[in-house]
Amino acid sequence: MINKLNSVIILTLLLGVTYVNYKSFISSPYQAALLEDWNKQSYRLPLDLIEQVDLDFPNITPTTIPLKLLKGRYYKNMDSIDKALDYYHQSLKINPYLKIVESQLSLLYFDIEEYDSAYHYGKDAFLFYPDNNIHRHAYFQSLVNKRDSTELDKSFELIRNKQNESHWIEYLLSKRSISKKYTNQVDSLLGLYFEKFNLEGDTKALQFKSYLANGDSKISTAVDISNQANELYNEQRYNEASNLYELAFSIDQYDYTYYQNAALAHLNLKNYTKAEEYLDKVIYDFKIEDGKAMFYKGMLYLAIDQDTKGCDYLNKAVQAGFSGEGSLVVYNRFCTNSP
Repeated sequence: MINKLNSVIILTLLLGVTYVNYKSFISSPYQAALLEDWNKQSYRLPLDLIEQVDLDFPNITPTTIPLKLLKGRYYKNMDSIDKALDYYHQSLKINPYLKIVESQLSLLYFDIEEYDSAYHYGKDAFLFYPDNNIHRHAYFQSLVNKRDSTELDKSFELIRNKQNESHWIEYLLSKRSISKKYTNQVDSLLGLYFEKFNLEGDTKALQFKSYLANGDSKISTAVDISNQANELYNEQRYNEASNLYELAFSIDQYDYTYYQNAALAHLNLKNYTKAEEYLDKVIYDFKIEDGKAMFYKGMLYLAIDQDTKGCDYLNKAVQAGFSGEGSLVVYNRFCTNSP
């Protein structure tokens, strides 16, 4: 009798394990496709196929993301907001510890302009796990909407020491958006950002600084003027070109290319003092290390018969790899027999 009972128990357990494995096996290809769409932020799976997925068993992916959340995002993409919200809220109970659902709810509520709910869920996600780009973005955009610079500053203190540039970038953008101007505080924080991530001479970082300081309209104006200057330069109208380059950097003083191009225009005009001033700004203030400004400063010194200094700068351009073998050819031509 005991043996029969044991056999029944074992058989029941085996059937249970088999059923679980079968359900997992059937679900696994759907989960893989859903996760791939999630990771790529795409929506390739047709909704009728997603409707076939059993969302209740198993109800999470191997990464513990609720399947109902993954399904809900397709409805969000189709602007079926009520259905998306329903699936999102059902997902809250499935995994309350990941907080990915809360961040997605915050983003959705922000999109439909229910800002109080967006703030509530964004803050919940961020405070639970601050060092997450999605959580941070969901929360920070709500703080910008509330124009709450004080809470933004306090929140940033939780993540400022992390080795994550995007934390600093979004914080600075948020500060700029709230203040609507480039304040001394933002300028000081930007200096700390450059120092923390060793961004001196980094062109993308300089463009970011330009955006913070000037906004879109001034940058566009400077770019338009610079493009006109480029056309004049190509027509060898160097005096007019230099004037426009100088106008461009008077509007946007954080784009080193305007100074560099102005220097080349003045170099063609043999205005060596002005050319050297602008090249030095590129080399020593912006700390651009691609070798171009060093190359032309070397040529400038050769033109005024300061060959030793000229060859020194040409050698730096060679070491920086400017113009491939071109800078080396020039160096060998003018400098191999230099004292």
